[in-house]
Amino acid sequence: MSFALNEIEATANKAARGAGLDWGIAEEAGKAVRWLAARGLPGPELLAQTLKRNQGLAHVVLAPKTTDRTWAAPGGRLCPLIAGAALTDCAHEVLSGRDLRLDRTSFPLLLVPFAAACGKATEVVIEVSWAGAALTIASGTELYIDGEESNPPETGWVQCRRVADVPTVATEPETSRCSVGVSAWDELNEFAHRTYAPATEESRERGAG
Repeated sequence: MSFALNEIEATANKAARGAGLDWGIAEEAGKAVRWLAARGLPGPELLAQTLKRNQGLAHVVLAPKTTDRTWAAPGGRLCPLIAGAALTDCAHEVLSGRDLRLDRTSFPLLLVPFAAACGKATEVVIEVSWAGAALTIASGTELYIDGEESNPPETGWVQCRRVADVPTVATEPETSRCSVGVSAWDELNEFAHRTYAPATEESRERGAG
């Protein structure tokens, strides 16, 4: 199924909120999914998988506990949405040249849009890498992918750093629509429906859906 980016972002936002993420992170999750989808990457599918994997787990278990330059989750596996939000809060450190390293992380491709936000509206080039892949973002929009392991379900480490040059490999072009798998779209809508108020007799009489 093909969807406009606005619809993808809105559904992702509601799904993240329905899964229990706070409004701020849910909004950022929607933007991250849209950013990936605009480049033909499986943002909606990754969000659906992330939300399913995180079900029943407390925020504190999935959030980074920083120790110097290495981030790790108390539960042993970082959530890319929560870690991504923390990454944008540390944008000034990345832009100043500090390398950030994350330990075991689920679906690390979801981190890339957050790293892109760090360099948005600047000339800074940001690289996010893990074993088997390096993804580089210029000016917050241009994405260059190098390596065959650009979308693993989990990785043992992730590094985010400022680099000097843009790679020579081809960039991922932006699109206005994105195809989403039926099962992933249905799963996102299931999470999104958790944000809806239950129907009452009064609301039914007034014609509410």
